[in-house]
This record gives sequence, C-alpha cells and structure tokens, in this order.
Amino acid sequence: MKNYVNWAILAPGNIAKNMATAMNGIVKDGKIHLYAVASRNLERAKEFAQEWNFEKAYGSYEELYNDPEVDAVYVANPHAFHFESVMNCLKAGKHVLCEKPAGCSRKQLDKMIALAKKQNLFFMEAMWTAFNPCIAAIKKCIAEETIGKVKHIESHFCNRIAYDPKNRLYAPELAGGALLDLGIYNIYFAMMINDFSPIVSRSSNVRLLNGVDVWNSVNLTFKNGVTTNFQSAADMPNSTETHEAVIFGEKGYIRVYNFFLTQKADLNLYTNDSGNETEIRVMHVPFRVNGYEYEVMHATDCILQGKTESSIHTFEKSQNLCKIMDDLRKDWGMKYPWE
Repeated sequence: MKNYVNWAILAPGNIAKNMATAMNGIVKDGKIHLYAVASRNLERAKEFAQEWNFEKAYGSYEELYNDPEVDAVYVANPHAFHFESVMNCLKAGKHVLCEKPAGCSRKQLDKMIALAKKQNLFFMEAMWTAFNPCIAAIKKCIAEETIGKVKHIESHFCNRIAYDPKNRLYAPELAGGALLDLGIYNIYFAMMINDFSPIVSRSSNVRLLNGVDVWNSVNLTFKNGVTTNFQSAADMPNSTETHEAVIFGEKGYIRVYNFFLTQKADLNLYTNDSGNETEIRVMHVPFRVNGYEYEVMHATDCILQGKTESSIHTFEKSQNLCKIMDDLRKDWGMKYPWE
C-alpha cells in the first residue's frame, strides 16, 4: 500500500496557484506527490507544471481522467463547471477535493455525493475555513465561555469588481453573483461558530444585475437562538479595512480580521456596563504556508486511511450550506440558465 497520494490539479488558474503554493510548502512531509496538471491549453499546463514542480502536464482533462497513476484531483475551475469535472473524476476512479462551492445547487451536490459513495471514493468540498487553526482557537475560546454565551454574529465580505458581463461574477451562465463566491464564507463561518445548529428562519435583501446578485444582505436565526447578519457584494468595497466578522457575547466580543482566511482576532472583554471600554487580548495563529495546506493535508490523510468522507467538513455540512444558498436564491427568484 502506498504511503503517499499522487495529486493532480485540474484547471491551473489563480486559485490553483494558491493550492500549488501550499502543496509545495508541505511536500517534504512525504504524503503528497506533485504528479500532474491538466488544462485545456497544453502550454499553460506545461508552464504551471514547471513553475510548481509537477511531473506531468496534460492539454486536456480527459488525459488526466485516463491516467491510472492519478490518485486524487483538486478541481479548481470556475464553480459552474464543478459538477461535470467532479463527476468525470469520480467515474474515472479518482478521489476529489473540489473548490467551493462544490455544487451550484443541492441537486448537483447530492449527485456528486451519491456517485462518490457508489465508487467508494473520497470526496470533499474544499472549504478551507473549516480547517483554519485560528478559527479553531476562537471556537475553543467560545467553548470556555470567555465572552459568555454567544448572542450575535455579523460579517462583511464585499469586493468591488468592475462590471463586465463576461466576468464570471456577472455572468449567470457561470453561476455568477456574490452569494456563491463570497457570501458562502459568511454563512459557513456563522455555522461553524454555532456548532452547526440548524437555521430556523431567514430574511434577506438583494440587488440583481444581469440576473445575478451583485449585493445581498442576509439575516439568519439559528435554533440555539443566535442570530447572524451579513453582507456580500461584487460591485462595492468593504466599509472596513479588512473583511471582518464580529462575534458578540454576553461578556465581550471577538473581532476576526479577514475572517475567511484569518490568522488574527482581537478578544475584547467588557470592563464597564456600556461596553465602550474593554480589555483587549490579541489572538494570533499564523499559517504554516498560506492556509490551503490544512484542507489538502486532511484530504490526503483521509485518502491514505481509506476514508471516503471527512469527519470535519462532512457531506451533511456541505449539503446544509448549499441548501441555505438554494433557499436564498429561491427567495430572490434567481435561477441559473440550466435550472
């Protein structure tokens, strides 16, 4: 039995560079073998493979599917193409780590999971937030009731991208919009902090352009009574210097900087009744590489141990996350062309 996994990257774009950086940073551990890269453009694949130390470069995805030496594939193309790529990888007998969102709808995701189970293969949505060590430290702090019982979570993830109908964020045929690209992090962060308590109610507002949400504001209430409010946007910047989240408790609050890839948070404990004076403790948990390493390390360990599902970011968690995004899109009357 092999003690390493031959990893391949499908679609060598910007997100793939981040994963390749992480893989190169942990390759000395010996569990990850940088094996292949596949693109629709052979020269692009060759350039990426040379830059990031992969052995083979393919000018088609089919060559990757047909290579028996490929053990696992990191699917990194735009999310409108995830379904086709994941299904083809699974049919070819490859384990899959698919960039988020794995499915553009619960219907797509359920089919991926069903095939992975049928093929007895590992499959996981690449939700790197689930493996963030700083968030683990924040959750430990909350479990110890340092800020008392959590009451509310607010977060903002807004980017200003110049309007271009061909840009994937503005294109409905590419499953564009802020929710699936950015808001997914706001939802999952709140779910994590609430230990995945079920969502019992929601309300939202949206601004649509060209059939996709370019701005949304969402309120969710969890079964445990905690509320969350978030905004995500593709056409305007954040109102704060970083993409912040704030977790409010009875005794204080935690300000999380760049919450979706955080390495730093401030713990603020109230020192007066009005809460305008606090004792601040800084939490700093730096990445080993760039943050992507934790999800691929976990996926690799699962594969080597013969597991087909993550115990951390489970199928159920992916499904519940996808379901709330489906529900929000339904509220907005927002459908993709293939639905």
